[in-house]
Parts: sequence; C-alpha cells; structure tokens
Amino acid sequence: MNYYRILKINRIVKSERLKILGVGVLFLLKKRHLNVFLDPVMACNFRCLMCYFSDPEYTPDKSRIEKEKIDIVAENFFKYALKLQLGCGAEPSLYLHNEEIIRQAKLHNVPHISFTTNASLLDYNKIKSLVHAGLDEIIVSMHGTTKEVYEAMMPGAKIEKLYEVLEAVSKVKIEFPNFKLRINYTVNPDNIDNLAYIGDYLEKYKIDVLQIRPIRKIGNSTYSDFDLKRKQKIYSEVIEGIEQKCKEYSVVSLITKEIPDEILYRNTLDVAEYTYCYVSPVHYGNHSFDPSKSTYRKFLKKSGIFGKIIKHVFFTRNRKYRAEVNFGNYDVNI
Repeated sequence: MNYYRILKINRIVKSERLKILGVGVLFLLKKRHLNVFLDPVMACNFRCLMCYFSDPEYTPDKSRIEKEKIDIVAENFFKYALKLQLGCGAEPSLYLHNEEIIRQAKLHNVPHISFTTNASLLDYNKIKSLVHAGLDEIIVSMHGTTKEVYEAMMPGAKIEKLYEVLEAVSKVKIEFPNFKLRINYTVNPDNIDNLAYIGDYLEKYKIDVLQIRPIRKIGNSTYSDFDLKRKQKIYSEVIEGIEQKCKEYSVVSLITKEIPDEILYRNTLDVAEYTYCYVSPVHYGNHSFDPSKSTYRKFLKKSGIFGKIIKHVFFTRNRKYRAEVNFGNYDVNI
C-alpha cells in the first residue's frame, strides 16, 4: 500500500462529510480506518528547542509499554490500522521491544509501519533489525542542514551521527528497496535560511519523502519565536526551489506552502476526529477506554460512534472554531 497516495486522495476529496461517511462504512464493515500513533515510551534523549521536552519545568516520565501489553495493543488497534507510526511526541529508540511491536503489526497485516526518530541511537545493525521485523519507513527529524544550526536546534545532537545514520539507511535500502527514508524538517524564523541546503541531502542520500512544516506552539518550549508569517516571502522562495529538487530526484514532498496564522482554527467537521488514534503507556485511543474491561471496538460502539458520524454527515453545520491543535495542511506531490 502506498500511504502517500492515500494522503493525496484525502487532499483531493474536499468534502469532509463524504470522508467521514466513508469512515463510518469502514467501521461498520470492520475494515481498516485508523491512523495509529504509538509512543512506547514517554521520554527523549534530546531537548530540541521547539519541543516540550525543552521546557525547564518538564518532569521526566519513565513510563513505558510493558512487553506483555503489546498483544493487548495489537489486538485492539492494529487490526483496524491503515498506518502505525512508532514515535509521536517521544523518542521510540529508547524502547527495547520495537521489533516485537513491528512484528505484531505485520502479523495483523498493517499496511504501513513507520518509525519517527532523532536517529542518535541507531546504527546499521539496529536499522536492519527493524526492517527485518517489518518496518516500512524510517522518519528522521532534523531541524537544520549545517552543523551549527542543526546542533543548536537539537541540543544533544551531533551532525556527524546524522550523516552516519543516513548513510546506514541508504545501505539498508540497497538490500530492501521498498524500505523508505523520510526527512521531517520543522521551519522557524532562525532555521529558514538553512532549509535552502536541504537539496544537498536529496542529492547525497536515498531520501524518498520530504516533509516541511512551519513551527507551531505545542506545549511549552525553550524556543519562543512563533511568528513565521513575517517570513512568508522568503519561505515561498525557498520552497519553490525545494519542490524543483524533489521533482528532480523523484522525492515525494509534503509541504505546507502558506504559513498559517498564529491563531489556529479547525472545522467542526474533521475526518481526523475518527481516524487519528494515539496510544501510549497511559493512553489507549481515548482517555475513557480501559483495555482491561473491553475491546476498543466495543468501546466505540457503546460510546455511539456511528450515531455521531450520522449526525456529523447529515445534520452538523461545518464552522470554524479556535483550536489549540491543528493537523498539517500539506500539499502532497508524488
């Protein structure tokens, strides 16, 4: 399954009502409809400036999914997952049993499994082990292209290690040609000029997907300049060049072209409300769901999910409202 083609189709289909109705049909037929984002641990070994882990008042959380609970997570979520992403807000390479999670996902035929990481704890053997278990894609977070900016934005990182890991991934891809490498770059007013050099990475390494997203305030962080809107002209010029590079090297691009306003708004009707599913050591899809008492599907049925879908599709006015969280509005070019 090409997950990025699904993303592109999602962007082409404009009607949220139609998409929500489609999810309702998939739910009734017990088909896959979830995007599962799984943090097996709640910790990170970096203190990236734009991340809530850099908050001086942040208290480290040592909780992690116990190995014996992987089966419970798999049974409740993997059979309905279109995608599983290991690593959402934390660093999954700190967890010891990632291969077991990936193997369970493959046993449940999850079509697309990715692993989001700062890459500092990986090497050739570890990457190959993850791919052997069934990993489809590794997503490397980097917020600078030169040593000075990369290491300043990601305290604890060394750019030499980044180069080493990108080389290792490129070697693994020779043996596993369907394995994908994706780069995630979050743009802020201080690293926007550095973004212009991302083309050097596209030329040197076997990168399949490039995601570029403007900075948003998600929790408290050391970095405080969120006014990227003033850089729209520079951003647009840089993005135009990057899009050409992506076409030249056949790289899928996920790019937000228009920098959003600082105040975020969402629509009342949003298919992500029914497809986004977050799992962590302390959260299983919904704050009210207890996997020791029921299955996730039974929980959703009891909570009246299908009635809510019908109400949204046929009776709810689609209006914008102020929101603290917003999903990316990317142009997907394949």
